[in-house]
Amino acid sequence: MSKDQQDRLSYAILEHFQSLMSSKAVDGEAAESMSVALQCLTEALGVDATNPEHTSKFKVDQSLQSIFDTAYPPRPTKKQASQDEEVQANKLKDEGNELMRQNKYEEAIEKYSEAIDVVPVATYYCNRAAAYSKLTQHEDAVKDAKAALELDPSYSKAYARMGFAYLNMNKLTEAEDAYSNALRLDPGNQSYKDNLDAVKEKINAGPTNVTAQIPGMPGMPGMGGPGGFPNLAGMDFSQILNNPAFMNMAQQFMNDPNMQQAFTQMADQFLQAGGVSGGVGPNGIPENIDFNAMMNNPALRSMAENFEAQNPDMMNQLRDQFRRPEDGDGNPPQS
Repeated sequence: MSKDQQDRLSYAILEHFQSLMSSKAVDGEAAESMSVALQCLTEALGVDATNPEHTSKFKVDQSLQSIFDTAYPPRPTKKQASQDEEVQANKLKDEGNELMRQNKYEEAIEKYSEAIDVVPVATYYCNRAAAYSKLTQHEDAVKDAKAALELDPSYSKAYARMGFAYLNMNKLTEAEDAYSNALRLDPGNQSYKDNLDAVKEKINAGPTNVTAQIPGMPGMPGMGGPGGFPNLAGMDFSQILNNPAFMNMAQQFMNDPNMQQAFTQMADQFLQAGGVSGGVGPNGIPENIDFNAMMNNPALRSMAENFEAQNPDMMNQLRDQFRRPEDGDGNPPQS
């Protein structure tokens, strides 16, 4: 930290103490002690919050309290709600759950937020975390999961929601810790165990394995099919093929010369793998195909990145087809 930054921080600290005294947040002997402390700090730091020259040089546009409140919002607190408030909040939560079933996630967030405003309840925060994850707003999902745990430290589902969000942020260590806590609180939950095992496998696979990031490819944890391939029988292909964004993407692929060349190379590799060596796995896929080379094809990678940027919701649906459970515990928002 530079000397200028140190002085600006020192000024903010001294200014904060002064505001506590002027607002009567401390009084009596505490105020006298703080006054002495201010004098000592002013001398030790070489910064004086009452000096106009120092004010013009070191004062920042936000108070220390404001900066702290932005970085660390107030923790949710339990509220003694009236019966009418509980009924109102529960109705809002039910409306949010119905909107989730209709895939109207932004509207669901609004309903859960209204319910929280009436009565802060761990379930409402956890349900809103699920909605945030559906919109790939995983940082907000983590915040809500933590808020739920502030209200109910034994809420295993909140840890599962947190684990799912961290996993999608590729924060694998945090995801492992969250799923471990979820399983600790609910040891019989097979979904938590499966997700924890999947995260551990992904950690062990390491960041250099390209196919570990591709659903169904060798090294991808948690995929149910033989040889690392997904259990295709469990996929809802009708949902994928009826999606306009997916079909539009397929049409673009077929009209793109680069994609035609890429798929021609892939087809040749399949034929060579099956025809030359005859090595075919138990799921009918040739065993000696170089999937790393295929997935490192610039055309394929560019296509995938562009499609994900333009159609994040569609990508989530595709990931959901390959990854079970989808929310970290496989359950919908709690009733």
